[in-house]
Amino acid sequence: MNVKKYLFIVLLINIFGCKKTTNDKSILKKIIEPPSSFTATSSDYQTNPIKPNSIIMGYLIDGYLPTDNQYKYLTHIGISFLQAANINGDIMMTPGWENIDKVIASAKKNNVKAIISFGGGGFKITSELMGVKENRQNLIKNIISFMKKYNLDGFDCDWEPSWLDNKTEMKSVNNAITHHYIKFIRDLRIAIDNQFGKGKKSFSAAVMNGNSIWYSRREQIAHFPQNGWWHYLDWVALMNYDNDLGSKHSTFESVYGPNGSVEYWSKFGVPLSKIVTGIPFYARAGWGEEWLFYKDIIKMNPELSFDIDYISYEKNNSGEKTYGYNGISTVTKKIIENKNLKLPGTMFWQLAGDMPVTNEYSLLKAINSEMGLNSREKMAH
Repeated sequence: MNVKKYLFIVLLINIFGCKKTTNDKSILKKIIEPPSSFTATSSDYQTNPIKPNSIIMGYLIDGYLPTDNQYKYLTHIGISFLQAANINGDIMMTPGWENIDKVIASAKKNNVKAIISFGGGGFKITSELMGVKENRQNLIKNIISFMKKYNLDGFDCDWEPSWLDNKTEMKSVNNAITHHYIKFIRDLRIAIDNQFGKGKKSFSAAVMNGNSIWYSRREQIAHFPQNGWWHYLDWVALMNYDNDLGSKHSTFESVYGPNGSVEYWSKFGVPLSKIVTGIPFYARAGWGEEWLFYKDIIKMNPELSFDIDYISYEKNNSGEKTYGYNGISTVTKKIIENKNLKLPGTMFWQLAGDMPVTNEYSLLKAINSEMGLNSREKMAH
């Protein structure tokens, strides 16, 4: 036999013969499932009803420890963020949470439920993580172990679309939501119920003010599919901020108007009985670093009118710009509308941005005062 021909045959045997069985398992692990064709209905899953006007949830980042006074005005905290460390489903906390035990213990001491929030706006969740069953199940297993370890009261899924310079990569990453979101939500709900018992732990999700991203001037895609994923969730929190810039940052109309967020998501399919609205505790003038904590605005303007929702300010020598925020009057108006609609409650990003609750400018105090929650109701929740 010709030597070259013999070597070629041996090479083929190695590729398609012996080595094939060795590599099959690793190859199969990388196969991404097709987009889900499943649509959930209330017959597939029903959550326990939530009492209207019963949730005041503050998100925490960077190890922020609320004061006991703040806890008196809260029902839930969202500890942000737990993230996947890799596509295999290993997990890690974002920096600053070396004191997570202390934060959870302080919440429980004050009869406030401690929830772990997963994902975050700057975190990319890919099809390799959520669309590969083995990776997704490993992620879920690790989440359940984390919840057990820290005795957490619930899980909040903050899986958001990503804005990337590379539009091809951006489309691929964001389509992971369209294709695999309901798989993760359904599988995790089942795992939570199996581990802790149905209704023992809350399971919520945060979604955008709207539901689409512009890839170009011609192409806009809705990312959260209309396939009933909300049936597995106790509530859906609307991130009613960063909708626009300056004075349009987070207006009343953008949330409650005829073309607002509540109207959009209720028509989408999410019942009003599951919609929790969002309030910013910060101001925004532009993207990136052009933002200010609400408390910074009040410290600069200690006699600011409750009716004002924007200021002019120059940050980092970038020129004077309009910073839009929600003042006391707008926050109060939003909570009144929540009560009129019989929504479960409100959340805000983030607690560190507020004034002390002993101060008349505290947004948390204004929220609680309008909702009328007291410690007895909070304990019953």
